[in-house]
Amino acid sequence: MAEKVDVIVIGAGAIGCSIAYYLAKEGIKVALLERESFGSGSTAHATGFISLLGTEFTPGPSFEFGLESYNAFPALVEELQASTGMDLLYQRRPSLRLALEESEEQLIKEMMVWQQEHVAMRWIDAAEVHELEPRLTPSLIGAVYENESAQLDSYRLNLALGTAAENLGTQTINRKVTGLISDGDRITGVHTDGDDVFGDTVVVSAGLWSPEFQRDLNFPIPVGALKGERVLLKYAGDPLQVLISSPKRGHMISRMDGFLSVGSTGGRDYDQDQLYQGEDMDRVTTETARLEIMQRAIDVFPDLENAELVEQLAGSRPLSPDRVPIIGPVPGKEGVVLATGHTTKGIHLAPGTARAVTEFIQGGCKQIPSGIDLFLPARFSDMTNADFQSAGLDVDE
Repeated sequence: MAEKVDVIVIGAGAIGCSIAYYLAKEGIKVALLERESFGSGSTAHATGFISLLGTEFTPGPSFEFGLESYNAFPALVEELQASTGMDLLYQRRPSLRLALEESEEQLIKEMMVWQQEHVAMRWIDAAEVHELEPRLTPSLIGAVYENESAQLDSYRLNLALGTAAENLGTQTINRKVTGLISDGDRITGVHTDGDDVFGDTVVVSAGLWSPEFQRDLNFPIPVGALKGERVLLKYAGDPLQVLISSPKRGHMISRMDGFLSVGSTGGRDYDQDQLYQGEDMDRVTTETARLEIMQRAIDVFPDLENAELVEQLAGSRPLSPDRVPIIGPVPGKEGVVLATGHTTKGIHLAPGTARAVTEFIQGGCKQIPSGIDLFLPARFSDMTNADFQSAGLDVDE
């Protein structure tokens, strides 16, 4: 027997579960469809580092959207922990973005010119860095010091969002969505490998699998795979008191559970090669990545030469050609919204994405919410598959 709800959300990763939760808070009847389980795609492998210092954000709407999402986390975490009883291992600490080479120093300082208009930060020299963390390499040049960044366990966040949405009445349906149902130019529901589900609005937030629906929409959903690997280490020394990142060497974070997260490959400021790596999730860990990550970590923190490898993780992020999320209505179609292509910032941008999609749906899908013009799918209206392939290869972080 076919089911009917207000909104169907396809995909139960961090983006899909955030949207379901925000909609459910407004009393909207939601069906959340997922072929596997909460966070079984990109989210489960994410670092959960929430920072405004990287090159993922550019001046203007991109950065403002990142700042909005960043500022939403304290209240969101409190809500979720109260609703579910789960500890999200959330921490807010100062962060350092290190420069070990002149090229890194130049990049960091160029970005500081506009970033410091919005975020409390300052450049500090090597001596000041070592006052904060004496164990870091003596060869570093300096760092930008940010008063506060954040980090949490991405899988726990995903699970809490899904559970909190269910607590508010969201129905989670574990089925594979096999297609979209249309009535003229309006999307009215989804076909699944079980019964069909009907709804007033369908949200496609399926990450890497979002392009499966572009034929039904007769509109491109240009999302490919950006693989990343990271490691969890057990280190005998005291935890790091700051969250550390570097343009060429990734992140280094002492988690609240005692492990040290180090990584990741793919998506760093200088990862120019092989950004577009196909269409499929790749969870296979590699020895090459492990050796690269460990060498980069030792370059920054020499004591890690004796650290114990606890776990190596791999996964693929949904990469759009311009490295900007795809959020909003599909031109020429009614009753459907896209929310995908968040690349390395899916965790960070989940609250802002959920707010925008919820506002759009509450407004009868007529008014584009503030702050998302940059992300609208309409920018890909004339894109061909060949365009997508070349754009993905040429993305400059």
